[in-house]
Order: sequence, then structure tokens, then C-alpha cells
Amino acid sequence: MRPSHRSIDSDARSEFIDEALQMPHIAYHRLPKMNWLMPIIILQVLLGQVLSDLLCLSSDKCTCKHDIYNEEIQVECGLSTVESNLIESIIKIECNSDKIQWEQHFDQIDIKTLHYEKCLLSDTGIHQTISTLGINKVETLKLVSMRLNGSLKNTHLLNLESVQTLDISLTKLILTNESFEGTPHLTKLYLRQNYLEEIPEGVFKPLTRLEILDLGGNKITKINSDVFYGIPLKGLNLDSNYLTSLDLNSKSLKHLDVANNRITSITVGRLNQLLDISLNKNFLVTMPDQTFKNTSLESIRFSYGNFSTIPHNFLTNLDRLLYVYLRSLNIERLPENMIWNSPNVTELSLASNRLNELPVTFFRDAGKMKLLDLSNNQIENINRELLRPLIHLETLNLSNNLIVQINHYGLRYLRNLKYLNLERNKITNFEREALNVPKLKTLKLAYNKISNLISNHSFSLHYLENVETIDLSNNFINCIDPGWVNLVKLININLSSNNITVLRVQDIQYINEIVKTNLNNNPLEVIDLSSLEIFARAQRPPKNFWNNRQINLSSDKFICDCRNYEFARFLHNQMPKIVYNFLQIEQKLICNDGLRTEFSNVNIESLTCDWKLFKDVDKTDCFECECTYRPHDNSALMNCSNRNLILAPEVIISSRNINYTELNLRNNSITKLPNYEHLNIEKLNVGYNNLNTINITQLPKNLMELHLEHNNLTMISETNLNNTLPNINILTMNSNSWICDCDAKNTINFIHKYSSKIFDLANVTCHQSSTLLYTLTAEEVCQEKLNTSTIIVVTMFLAVFSLVLGLLWILFSNNKTKIKIWLYSHNITWPISEESLDQDKKYDAFISFSHKDEELVAKHLVPGLEGGSSPFKLCLHYRDWVVGDWIPAQIARSVDESRRTIIVLSQHFLESVWGRTEFRTAYSSALNERRSRIIVILYGDISTKDLDPELKAYLSMNTYIKWGDSWFWEKLRYALPHGPEMKNKTRAKIIVPDKLNSVILT
Repeated sequence: MRPSHRSIDSDARSEFIDEALQMPHIAYHRLPKMNWLMPIIILQVLLGQVLSDLLCLSSDKCTCKHDIYNEEIQVECGLSTVESNLIESIIKIECNSDKIQWEQHFDQIDIKTLHYEKCLLSDTGIHQTISTLGINKVETLKLVSMRLNGSLKNTHLLNLESVQTLDISLTKLILTNESFEGTPHLTKLYLRQNYLEEIPEGVFKPLTRLEILDLGGNKITKINSDVFYGIPLKGLNLDSNYLTSLDLNSKSLKHLDVANNRITSITVGRLNQLLDISLNKNFLVTMPDQTFKNTSLESIRFSYGNFSTIPHNFLTNLDRLLYVYLRSLNIERLPENMIWNSPNVTELSLASNRLNELPVTFFRDAGKMKLLDLSNNQIENINRELLRPLIHLETLNLSNNLIVQINHYGLRYLRNLKYLNLERNKITNFEREALNVPKLKTLKLAYNKISNLISNHSFSLHYLENVETIDLSNNFINCIDPGWVNLVKLININLSSNNITVLRVQDIQYINEIVKTNLNNNPLEVIDLSSLEIFARAQRPPKNFWNNRQINLSSDKFICDCRNYEFARFLHNQMPKIVYNFLQIEQKLICNDGLRTEFSNVNIESLTCDWKLFKDVDKTDCFECECTYRPHDNSALMNCSNRNLILAPEVIISSRNINYTELNLRNNSITKLPNYEHLNIEKLNVGYNNLNTINITQLPKNLMELHLEHNNLTMISETNLNNTLPNINILTMNSNSWICDCDAKNTINFIHKYSSKIFDLANVTCHQSSTLLYTLTAEEVCQEKLNTSTIIVVTMFLAVFSLVLGLLWILFSNNKTKIKIWLYSHNITWPISEESLDQDKKYDAFISFSHKDEELVAKHLVPGLEGGSSPFKLCLHYRDWVVGDWIPAQIARSVDESRRTIIVLSQHFLESVWGRTEFRTAYSSALNERRSRIIVILYGDISTKDLDPELKAYLSMNTYIKWGDSWFWEKLRYALPHGPEMKNKTRAKIIVPDKLNSVILT
């Protein structure tokens, strides 16, 4: 509808439009002083009711916000506001003051909704206000929290013929017979929460078009039966009042809500068109027979009461009745004819009552019923004859009852049943024919007492060929039956919180392509996936290329030993890819070790089992010791440590089906080892015993690791070492009583031969001496005795010479490093020149470091050493190694081709396996050549408890350089090789600012 424009002529309107187009998106105006006390708004409708120009007019008391894009204006004058939205056709006025004079107006517009809030409803009426504002017509009028002096008079709502919906709320109302004379065209009237106590008999008579009336949330105690007579009322809401009885006379009423009252009696005989009624939360105890016989009832809702006595023929002969909900009413018995001759009932809920049975003929005429809810009652048995008429039933809820068993053919007549809920009963089992309902899609059996799904040697769920979801959680099931394979359409099964302790591949294969299987909160101990790869390869390709079989597992009883080794391989992605296409597992399995260790965090190499669990008829039995089997490397572990043994066991566990045996005899009192030469022992620990002799030739031929530390050994007696310990990789010998005289010749030869294998080489010393055995030669310990006189002369000479030399040495020792570094920094290099034997080496130094310290190497060490006037050639693994070569071989080659090995010793380096390997390789090379080739740079704080014994020993006997030392670069260059050609070069001093913490070796 195009409005008239009588308040503004065309020239003035054009001026305002031009001004509006020049405004920014949101504009604030302080305009010349005027006498108006309320916001001034002009709404110009140019293109109908949707496309309009909104203008902010002037006032010195108000501010105006104009949103052109959304066609919104908000004017604030003190505490009062006016908001307008032309797109939604809404004007909202919030007064917050009783002294408002409306003097300006909109440009004669029609709107859908006018929202008044917190305003005074004056005797001049609302029409006067909206007319002054320039509003012609309003369809919906909302009055919220209004202030009213006295009753609602006809003048308050006078001349509001255009209003079709009136909503008054949160206002203290007193109605009169004249209250709504000014709104004769109302079709909807909402009067909720207005503290109404009385309804005058003629108050609604002027409303000849009223269809919806809401009087809920008031304090009405009584309503005259004819108060709605002659009104075309269709919906009446009287909920949440204080009514005690109700008898209405309305020929048009279809929907009645009297919930949450105090009704003890109700008469609906004159409500011929009544379709649905809500009686929730009332005081009704009973009703007359056939209470609703003269109605057109389709739905009845009555919950939360004490309707313990249901009359006979309560809902009989209601051929339009569809929905019956009688919940939480303490009903104990039902008349058998309650719904007889009401053949169209499709939904019946009797939930949360006290029923223990239903009459057998109760459903005689309920052949069209699709939903039956009998949950939360006290029903003990399912009578198949009771359910026989329900041939179209699709949903049956019997949860929270006392059902113990589903009888044979108990549900046989429910051929169209799709949803069956039997949760929270006392069911222990059910026969195969009990669930012969082929169309069932959802079965809920949670919280029962089911221990297995086998009855008379048959699978109880055999006939559920179309079932998609089964919930068997919180029962006592301890295994998964093969019968699951018949449920080809199953996509979801819940077996959580049962008693399943072992899960096998055979169990999983029967669950055919299930999207999700929930096995959480079972006391799972073992998951046997030993045949998983076989089953995965035998599986036919999934329909969608990817098998959706997924299992969720959780348990705090999990056995974290080798019985779950294959499952550990699965978790650590050590199985073929096809296995993961066959099965997906989400798990949280906690070890039953008392520490609540997660199984996924357990080192797969540490998983062992008792030797008794290793199945092999030819295996050797275990005596006296703790014997286990480790599947990771297929080895046997015999632990005899800490048992106060005097004699070592001669019978060692073995089997033809294992790779080797590991024997631990540590911390006993053994003095001699038996002949183990022909036994398949690869690791032998005899540390911390009383061994006084060792026969190398009687040790196992395949021995790879031997621990002899902390014994009483004095020497190695064997002279021929050619064929001894050919496979040895690790050897420890410290803290013994090694002699260092002519009898030690074989011992020294042995140490020199295996020096690269002796892990604690730096700690193997002569008895009662700190002399390292690897520093001695056989010739040195076997020199002939000098004659006495020669000895005396030589001794005196040596004493004097030693005294002088000692004084010089003390002076030199106190300033040794500074003297050498000063000489080197001043190009005096004759004391530190390199030997000619290194001239064929490719690199000056190989830098060994953890990848986590790469920033120090790349940004500081490499530029500092490869730059300057005397650059060094460095070997770096990320730059000089050949991609794809074997790492140990590359380490050995880098050490061999370099004159020095620089170790960046940090906490990261100690945690690096390859770092320790690089150190041992360099250390072994230095020992073989008897030259100091290792330069250690301490970087960061390091704890000695993290140091390998070999590294700890090296640091205790050798100097090292600390990163951040003021002489760091001079010391480092001094330690590096420097040939004669450097003598004539001018050295450039490189200074690196120390921004790191000083090194603390604790």
C-alpha cells in the first residue's frame, strides 16, 4: 500500500532525501534546539512497505542513529528509545518515563508489529499515540510491562480496528466487559502472566472473530461456562492457573490446554468439536464413563497426577482418537475395554505407572497402533496373545520393567516391529524364537542380566536379519558368539560394560563390516590378533573400497605382557597396510600394574611372558630362576640375579623355536662358570659376583654381550685368542683385581684386541692402581730387573731431575692452557704441529651433535670455523653424508676421514642413540691410534647421572671446552689440527657473544 505524504511537501521531502544520501553508514546528530521531548522520526516510504528512506530529524534533547543499509533508526532521548526496522516492519517503543508527549510522527505508514514496553497506558488510548506518530495501521500489538491505573477500559484500546493480534503480558490487568470493544477484529489474544483473577462473563463478546485465546500463567480460579459461547474460538489455553473445575460451552473449540491447575472434575460434553486436550498436572482422580463420547477427540495428554481409577469405557467409541498419553498417573489396573471400538489409535503411552499386567483382550480393536510405550512399570511377563492384534506395531518400549525372560514366540505376531526397547529389566536370556521379528532395526537390551546369547545351542538373535543397531551394554556377556555373522545389515553394536575379558580375531570377523562396535568398560585382559593378517588377506574387498569395521576398547584390567604382543604391533603400525584397511581400533587400555600405565605407551620390546606360557614340547624347563619369553626378538630370558647363588646353573632354558637365550647371573656369589661353549646364549651377565677365573674358550660361541664387572678376576689366561668371542659387541670388565706384571701379558693382549667392544674401557685399571690397562703393552710389564747399583744411581739422578722438572711442571701446569693458547694465537706453533700421518685425511673435523642442537652448529660453529683467515674443513652429516647409506657405516667413515671429532655434548646429545654411537666410534679410533682426537664442547646444563660410564670416564680424565667461555674460540682452534702452513698467516680473532647459561656439570 502506498502511503500519503501530507506531513511533508515534495520539495521538503527531496531535501531530506538528499541529506540522507550524504550521510555515512551510522551518523550522530546534535541539531538546533526545538521544544520536542521525544525522538523525532520521519519514515519516508517511496517503494512500498519494503524499500524506504529513513531520516533522522532534529532535536537538542535526542541523538539519532541511522543505519541506511538495514533501514533502521534508533533514537534515544534520555531513558526512552524508539527503534524502527522497515525491512521487518516493526517499531519498538520503550518509554521508561510517564512524562512523554508525542508531537512528531511517521509519515502515515502501515506496519505489522508495534511493540510497547514499560509505558503508561493513558486514558487517551494507544490509538492517540500511534496516530500522533504517523502510524495508520497495526496488525500486531504487543504490550509488555505496561503501567495501568485501574482496570483496562475501552478507551485504552479504542479505534484499533486494524489490530488482529493483541499480546499483553507482565501487566497487572483487571478486565471489564468493555475492555476489548475497540479491537473487534482480533483473531488472536494473548493475556499470559497478567495476574488475572476473574474473567467477566461478557468480556469477550465483542470479539466475534477471536480464534486463539491464551489465559495461561494467571491466577484464575473460576470461569463461567458460557463465557466463550458465541465466539468462534478454536484454541484455548488455561494452563498454570488455580482452576478446580471446568465446564465449558463452546461449539467451535478444538484445542484445550488446562495443564498445571487444580482440577478435580471436568465436563467436556458441550465441546463437540474438541480434538485434543491436555490435562497434565491436575488433581483428577477419576472421570465419568465415556467422558469424551460427544467430542471429536483425536489426542489426550494426561501426565503427572494420581488418576488411579480409570473408568470403564473411558476412551471407547472414539473413532477419531489417534494419540493417548497417560503417563506418571500411578495407574495400577486398566479396564479391558478402555480403548475398545476406537480403531484408529496409533500411539498409546502408559509409561511410568504401576502396571504389572494388561488384560489379554486390551488391544482387541487396536490393529492400527504403531507405537506402544509401557516403560517404567512393573510388568513381569510378555503375553504373546496380548500383543497378537498389534500387527502394524512399529515401536514397542518395555524398558524399566521386571521382565525376566522373553517367552518362546513372545513377539511372533509383531511382524512390522522396527524398534524394541527392553532396557533395564531383569532378562537373563531369551529363546531363539522369542525375537522372531524379521523387520526389527533397533534392539535395546542394555542394563539386564544377560550372560550369553545362546539358548538351546542356538544364537538368540538368529532371525534379526534386518537389524541395524543392537545395544547390549551393561550386561554380563563374556564372549562374542559366532552367530553375529548372520546379522548382515548390522551397523552399530554396543557391548560396553560387560564381562568380556578376551577378544580374538575370530570374534571380530563375525562382526561383519560393522561401522562401530563399542567394547568400552569391559575387563579386557587379552586382545589376540595373532591371526589378523590372515583374516585381513582372506577378507573380500569392501563394498566402498574401505572397510568401516571400527572397534572402541577401554579397560583398566589389561595384561601388559607378551600375550598382547600382536596387539602392540597393531598399535605401533608394525603390521601390513591391509590389516588397517580391515580393522580400525580406538582404545584406552590401562595396565593392571598398579601404576595405571597406558598400554599404548609401553615399549613393545619390554613385553614378555612367563616361560610356562611358551608352548613348545621340546623346551627346557626352568628351575630356581625367573624365566620369560620375549616375542619381539623371539628370545628366552633366564633371570637368576639376586638369588645368593654360589654355583651357576648348568641347565639353561632353551628351545629349537627361539633365536637365543639371555642369561642374567648378576649380584650373586658365583666363583666359577660352567662350560657354556655349546649353548645358544647371546647375552651373559655375571657382574657383581666373586669370579676369580674365567675361561674364555668355554664361553658360548654366539655370545654378543658379556658383563664381567665387579668380580675378583686377576687375568685372562688364554694365549690363543684367534677364535674366541667372534660375535662380541659389548664387553664390561671394570672393578676387578687385574694384575699388571708379566702374568698380565694375555690380559693386555685381550684388552687391545677387544678395545672397541669394551664399553667401560676407561675404567679398567690395574689392581690397587689407577693405571689403565689399555695404556700398557706386554713389553712394558715384562722388562728385566736392573741391577742394584744401577738402580741407585739412576734413582738419585731421577730424584734430582724430577725435583727440577716437578717445579717447572707445576709452573707450567698452573698456566698450561693459557700458555699453549697464547703461543698458538701468536703463530708459535712448533709445539703443536700436526703429524704427517694425518696428511691424507679429508676433513679437519667431524662435528657430532643432536639434531635438536643444529641451530648452534649451523649459526655459530660452522661460520666460526669455516670462515676467517684460517678456515677449517668440516664434515657435517646433513651436508656431507650420502643419502641412503647405512648410518653406522657413515659414522665410521666420517670419524676415519677426519683429524678430529667435535662432540657437542648436551642433554639432547645424551638422549640420542646415534650421538652415543658416534662418540664410541671416535673414542675407539682414538684408542687404537693412541692419539687425542676428540674435542668435547659442553653445551647447556648436564647431569652426570645421564652420562654413559665410558663418556663419564672420558670427561673425568680429559679437558673439555665450555660454550660461552671467554676463550672459547681460541681454545677450540688450538684443539683443532694446525699445520706448518699456518705459521705465516695472520689469525683473525672471532668473538661470539655468550648469550647462553654457563655449563654446570652435576
